[in-house]
Amino acid sequence: MEKIDHPEIDRLLETMERVCHELAWGRYDRVEELFDLTGNPDFPRRIANLAESFGMMLIKVEAREYRMEGMLADLRRSSDELELARRQLLKENENLKNGLMDRFSSRRIIGQSPCMQAVLQQVARIADTSVNVLISGETGTGKELIAKALHYNSLRKSKPFIAVNCSAVPESLFESELFGIEKGVATGVQMRQGLMELAQGGTLLLDEIGDMPLTSQAKILRVLEERELTRVGGVRPIPLDVRIVAATNKDLQNEMHADRFRQDLYFRLNVVSLALPPLRNRPEDIPLLLQRFLEIHCGKMNRPMLRIDKNALNALMNFEWPGNVRELENEVERLVALSYDKNIRLEDLSSRISSGKIMEIPASAMGEQSPDSGPAAEPDTVEASADREKLRKVIPAVTLADSEKKLIENALKAARGNKSQAARLLGISREGLRKKLKRLYGSEGEL
Repeated sequence: MEKIDHPEIDRLLETMERVCHELAWGRYDRVEELFDLTGNPDFPRRIANLAESFGMMLIKVEAREYRMEGMLADLRRSSDELELARRQLLKENENLKNGLMDRFSSRRIIGQSPCMQAVLQQVARIADTSVNVLISGETGTGKELIAKALHYNSLRKSKPFIAVNCSAVPESLFESELFGIEKGVATGVQMRQGLMELAQGGTLLLDEIGDMPLTSQAKILRVLEERELTRVGGVRPIPLDVRIVAATNKDLQNEMHADRFRQDLYFRLNVVSLALPPLRNRPEDIPLLLQRFLEIHCGKMNRPMLRIDKNALNALMNFEWPGNVRELENEVERLVALSYDKNIRLEDLSSRISSGKIMEIPASAMGEQSPDSGPAAEPDTVEASADREKLRKVIPAVTLADSEKKLIENALKAARGNKSQAARLLGISREGLRKKLKRLYGSEGEL
């Protein structure tokens, strides 16, 4: 190859070498120097073309670098924003957990009656342990609420609380739902963790344990004894660290005698037993429960705080409440939805409640209520000269038909005449509402 001599070639080569060195350190500001060197028309064309090509390459690299720097800057901003969002989520999560702990604190659960106080004291004593607990009580007494109180006041409060309704899980799906399933067990089946594994480190509530089939009871018993489970189709046992809380509305001892519940499982679950009293056995708690439910549902429906007059409160406190606290809350929700002023009167209550006899309520049960401590009672509307003892013994002068008419009128007023919506508010079908209108108001079924 012919050797090319030119006084600027050495300088060009030095410049290109320096540029390459600086390029490795991220500097791209020597392009103009290259073009200045190759601008001389006497400069050998082949060398000039090489230098210009090198300069154009640097220009492209520099342009890409600028774009890359912009992308990196955007990425840094996104990373900072994500980190900020992560910290905010952690803080919100911590606040939510603290809120749950406060909400389900045994001090916050309503129950001033001696029987409920005994239960809550026992909850406070065992909450920070990991012993299995069996909660019994009628439907609607608050068994899941007590289970959550045990969880959110324990050392497991930062881990999951998972509830499973044992009566709702088909026997054929019991193992896969509770223990999980491995990939490939059947066509298209993917690996899935079971509810017990999802509750790892936390608390698992086995609700309605008395309705669990015997075959499923045997499988649960083995897991409780071994403290490990194996997914369906799996071969590797998975260690299990879960607190078990079971709940039932059945008498499990009777179920054992009838051979419908395993004795060994009963003793495994019944390390500590909590029996929740029905609402009819603690009427002194009803005013406080009413106040709490009124605050909740008036707030949800954006209604002013309602007041309960004395006759209505007497009827509420003397009702048997077969559905317990859940039924009481449902009644309050209905009253708030159908309310047309700030006062709840006897005739506003459901007919099954308002048609009962007005009975005297002991002062100890009624309690002295401040504006903040319970549902406000309206002044007695009966004239001062009336015989109060007779009033407490008479049946309200409101017929069942009158009560139904009042409820239907209130529902139609709340629904602005829409019969389908009014029927939903009343908890009946549209056809049922039509029949009631026909019976109460005439053959056309119209008001």
